[in-house]
Amino acid sequence: MGQPSVNSPVRPRGTRLAQLGRPVRLFAGLTALTVIAGLMFVPSFWPFVTRLDHWTADWRTAYLSHRPLTQNPRLAIVAITDATLRNYTSSPIDRDLLARLVEAIDKAGASVIGLDILFLKQTDADKDERLIQAVKNARAKVVLGALDERGDLLPFQREFQFAYLARAGRPTGYLNTRHENDDVVRYTASPAPGSIYPRSFASVLAAAAGVVNADDAGKPIAWLMSAADGTPAFLSIDGEKLLDPALQKANADQITALKGRTVLIGGVFPFRDRHRVPITVRTGEMVPGVVIHATVIAGLIDPAHNIAEIAPGTVRMMLAGLALAAMALGLALWRSVPVAFLGHGFAVGLLLAADAFCFTQLRLLLPFTLAVTAWVAGLTAGRLFGAFGASDLIFGRKPS
Repeated sequence: MGQPSVNSPVRPRGTRLAQLGRPVRLFAGLTALTVIAGLMFVPSFWPFVTRLDHWTADWRTAYLSHRPLTQNPRLAIVAITDATLRNYTSSPIDRDLLARLVEAIDKAGASVIGLDILFLKQTDADKDERLIQAVKNARAKVVLGALDERGDLLPFQREFQFAYLARAGRPTGYLNTRHENDDVVRYTASPAPGSIYPRSFASVLAAAAGVVNADDAGKPIAWLMSAADGTPAFLSIDGEKLLDPALQKANADQITALKGRTVLIGGVFPFRDRHRVPITVRTGEMVPGVVIHATVIAGLIDPAHNIAEIAPGTVRMMLAGLALAAMALGLALWRSVPVAFLGHGFAVGLLLAADAFCFTQLRLLLPFTLAVTAWVAGLTAGRLFGAFGASDLIFGRKPS
């Protein structure tokens, strides 16, 4: 009892696909082919679509970004915090305070000083002038920041910024930060066409530090993890430690470490100028703008660990190859139960491994989501057309 009859038909593998109506199989197969064809056009005509796999890329960045052996020896941040501004106005940041910081950093022997500060309105005339003189008289190379024409500025703010920076007479770069649609900073901002500020703040600072042809326009930011020795990626000193005589003595080693470095002055506040970035996706922590600029400059000064994207033509060939290989597998093995596993678990695992290898060893960003889509769509098309009878024609089998 329970034994099948001798004359009972044996149900072939792939029966579920075979039992689908022929119109359904044809429609689903053509849909998969349409997806594959669409992927071929994405890299050329809509390159931004290759960046839509940020949900995986951010986690890759958070876990696999470069971890230096020790703290960056060429860069430092002087942070203006609420504690620094205890006795000063905070918006705009008191310019007498800024002048004193520039003078203290210059006295410490910094080679380049960058002010990650916006100058959008007049404050006390004497303090405004004092900062101008401190910038002009500094022995270090000084670089200033500005919002370019894309900034949401009122006419008087734009006019004051231009006039004030012109009075300072120091190189200036745009401070615009590029946010993606999900409000995360992953790429540097390209210059605005015809802008009076054609170079970024980071590239001007890197050039002042001796980098030839420093260009960061529109490139992926090479995020840095904390150093292997447990120190942060960049030396950071609260501004008050440079100005308070008692704190100067207690922090003499940190102040001495500024000698010869490129030093950025910027605000580090709980709720101002903070941005979502991939490196902190695990914690949700928002990063100050000055740290983002320091990271970009670090990549320009030491480009060995920078990240590059694959050219659109290469992406198209890669997607086509994956789709064709998957389609051939689906046609040949559409009856096989393991082919579904190959199409989802195993193949995705291989793509994850390849993606991690390219990111850590080759410093390349693979369009992971598009690659998985190409594989699954190709396998689906192959299996459905195999069930439709295409594999019998291609491989010379007798129709089932």
